[in-house]
Amino acid sequence: MTTRPVYLRIPGRAIGSRLVDNRELSKLTGTPPEAIFRLTGIKTRAYAPFEDEVELGVRAANDLFYRLPGLPKPDLLLAATTTPGSFIPSTAARISSRLYPDGGPPAMDVGGSCAAFMTGIFTARSLVASGMAGGILLVNTERKTGHVCPVHTPETALLFGDGASAAWISADPTGPGPAFFIRDLRIGADGRNASLITYAPDPETGRKILSMDGPSLFRHAVRTLSREIESLLRDHGLHPNETRAFLLHQANGRILDGIASRLNLPPERIPRTVSVYGNTSSASLGITLGEFLDKSPDPSPGPLVLGAIGGGITWGVGLLDPA
Repeated sequence: MTTRPVYLRIPGRAIGSRLVDNRELSKLTGTPPEAIFRLTGIKTRAYAPFEDEVELGVRAANDLFYRLPGLPKPDLLLAATTTPGSFIPSTAARISSRLYPDGGPPAMDVGGSCAAFMTGIFTARSLVASGMAGGILLVNTERKTGHVCPVHTPETALLFGDGASAAWISADPTGPGPAFFIRDLRIGADGRNASLITYAPDPETGRKILSMDGPSLFRHAVRTLSREIESLLRDHGLHPNETRAFLLHQANGRILDGIASRLNLPPERIPRTVSVYGNTSSASLGITLGEFLDKSPDPSPGPLVLGAIGGGITWGVGLLDPA
């Protein structure tokens, strides 16, 4: 089957308006502030007390439209969230109705948990490469703080924040802002470890709250992403020093440190937003990529390496070349 090149444009993003520091969480969880930072690498995390996942997603999409004026209406709107306010209508449909009140494109949700930035790009790239779509809007949006409990699941309350990203995937690299050729993109899953991240009922309220096996998840995340990144680079004949940067899902600081150690990378080769915004789940990779490109707008030699891992267990890795 004949395919065509596909490009990713700089992600727009939206961050929860309130930053909650470790001292505030310490009062709720009983964990000392210095221990929180040592365990997570997080100083503050973003809370969206007055916005839901749809509002955050709309704000991220509008930020993308502001950065890339003149974008056409997409042929498809994809949305990913682990915190949907409803399953019917879908998150994608709800976002579409806000962005295109006079009638929007086809819209559907995609899965992948915290790796859904990668599964979303994988889906969009396949449709664009085959000619079934010209341009696709991908929105990753999370209001994770509404699904944690500092008393019964403090390990998740210490980590998660709220935010959204929006990316444009198309066959056309021209226009304002940087565009990146998607050289390679790989996704995977291992359902044998699905129990590492789950939802469980809160013992007091009965609402569903996020629960995870932190130590096991740490080991799986470091081992899996390191292995997949090494395989990706090896197949393309690349040494880590020949790449521009490693943009990874901001799960927590210790996982990023572990991957850096496995790949023999200095910490600065893995840009971080987790220390400020916390783990914003599927939105974290788009947020981090967008901030990195804002701070380093001039492309230097070498591709960008992308990587994410999430519940399922799901993962994705990829290579982006400046167009």
